[in-house]
Amino acid sequence: MNIASLMDFARFKPLAAWSLSSAVLGASMAFFLSDGHIAAPWPMAAAVACIVLMQYVSHPLNDITDREADSLEAMTATGRRKPLVDGSATVSEARALSMVIVATILVIMVGLIVFRPVLLAPAAYGMFAVMGYSHPGLRLSYRPLTELYLGVPVNMIAVLVIAFIGSGTVSFLSVAVAAAFGFAASSLFVSMMSMDYPSDSLNGKETTVVRYPRSHWCALFPAIGLGAFIISLPFAAALMSSAALLGYTVLSVAVFLALMAYGRKTDHLRFAHLDGRVDGMESRSNDLRLKQLYTSVLYAAGLSVIFLNMGV
Repeated sequence: MNIASLMDFARFKPLAAWSLSSAVLGASMAFFLSDGHIAAPWPMAAAVACIVLMQYVSHPLNDITDREADSLEAMTATGRRKPLVDGSATVSEARALSMVIVATILVIMVGLIVFRPVLLAPAAYGMFAVMGYSHPGLRLSYRPLTELYLGVPVNMIAVLVIAFIGSGTVSFLSVAVAAAFGFAASSLFVSMMSMDYPSDSLNGKETTVVRYPRSHWCALFPAIGLGAFIISLPFAAALMSSAALLGYTVLSVAVFLALMAYGRKTDHLRFAHLDGRVDGMESRSNDLRLKQLYTSVLYAAGLSVIFLNMGV
């Protein structure tokens, strides 16, 4: 295995949309909740490293589970590079890499739990999500609705854990904002499942869109996130200035409407494929997925700016 393979396992775009965006948002929220004074910067930095490593290791683990299905995917059309498919890494090398990273994660987790024993619960859930998604005995990636019981909670917990370690507190606003971000970040996960519909349906991978191919799930999912944002408004109004509240509202509404629009196009592209009106849907689906990814990253960045300004 070479450096290029290690970089390919990273999947930097999803890494930016999920763990890195969660880290930036969580840290800015900690800055706001602590009135501009991070209570525990080094433990918070350790939590950031742990969360990034958890997402990283999920990629080689999932590639091992999906190596047969991945060999049938239109990799060129989607722009993805998978070392186990192109032969730049072997399964044994991917397993060894995963073992080293998981061991590192566990060491960091033990230290954080000693620092804050309450972190045992989110740490346990995080490891369940990482291992259960690809473990051959569970293979949650082959089951529907993982975006609801894994995708959203994992992104939400990542934000809250970092914010809690950095500030020593959790507020209703931070929970509601983390939930809205969780739906925004996971919208591209749903669209990715739609993009992979042709190969997943052939390989017994029963994701939500495989089980319900005629559903409008890619558009409905971010609409649920818009609902989470609406629920957060009373808490936001109680803690934010008028300018910050206006910025938060405009940003969130614009982001979720954009995610819904991209999701609607993704659904209709899948319908066209099912009706035989479109061949090779993967490339166009990937373009829409990437637009959702960039929108989600911008959402995290915009929210972070708002919280940082309020913490000054």
